[in-house]
Amino acid sequence: MRRLLALLLLLSPGLAAAQAWPERPVRVIVPFPPGGGTEAVARLLAQHYQEAFGQPFVVESRSGASGMLGTEMAARAAPDGYTLAMTASGPLSILPQMLQAGYDPIRSFEHVLLPSVTPLLLVMPPNRAPNTVRELVAWAQSRRGQVNYCSIGVASPSHLSAEMFARAMGIEMTHIPHRGSGPALTDTIGGHCDLLFDSTASSGPHVRAGRLKALGITTRERLPSWPELPTIAEQGAPGYATQTWSGLVAPAGTPAAIVQRLNEEGRRFAASPRERERIVSQGGLPMDLTPAQFREFLQGEIAAWGAVIRAGNIRAE
Repeated sequence: MRRLLALLLLLSPGLAAAQAWPERPVRVIVPFPPGGGTEAVARLLAQHYQEAFGQPFVVESRSGASGMLGTEMAARAAPDGYTLAMTASGPLSILPQMLQAGYDPIRSFEHVLLPSVTPLLLVMPPNRAPNTVRELVAWAQSRRGQVNYCSIGVASPSHLSAEMFARAMGIEMTHIPHRGSGPALTDTIGGHCDLLFDSTASSGPHVRAGRLKALGITTRERLPSWPELPTIAEQGAPGYATQTWSGLVAPAGTPAAIVQRLNEEGRRFAASPRERERIVSQGGLPMDLTPAQFREFLQGEIAAWGAVIRAGNIRAE
């Protein structure tokens, strides 16, 4: 039996490497400044992996170029399972379509894990008149050229979701980009912006507290954590759906057996009652995808955002 096992390992070096892995700490690059949502997900997952595999999973912030710098670092790392990246929708599905990237979102990576997706809320200051999407459209049409919207940055899902909404509804709005969700929320709460598309995780608490009002959500169907809130699709924009997300990737060529182990253990973590409750309570949707399904999901995201970028002739700063 031992001889047979040894022969199988000789014939399957990838399997042998996966069985031995990890023998030392694993680096998890987060391509954004510390303190953001992607880093929070990375640290929770890293702690779980550390307990499951018995080696440290060290989260490192390598920000720059709106997430593209750290994502490129991961793409260029050795494909040995000791460098991973928890990156996001912007660096993987949006920015490479607008800027020269040192990586290909599909070919440069093994797509390990997508633990959840987070839809966006369409929010307004409470003192604005509209209370539904249809009322907002009529309000904007009566104020042509006077309505503005905040975003968390040029070419962000926040920006592109608003552009997609304006085109679907036939309205004109002026874009006021901000550097991050915090400043955009502050200006919207303060009444300096008429509306904002922002993730349920960051804007939801302000809606619950009455500092903002939500007119719609960007999911295809109503969200369990916001059952009373209608989708934008059901309010006059059939097919409208957008979301933001953070996903775990590894350099292309990382042994399939290692990718599979990371995926299976990560899905086990995301499916745990405690983690599902955390995701749902923050307005997210838990996901349960294989690496192949994650790659297919990403291809769909690239196509959907690409259509918005081309239709609006949107350019990154």
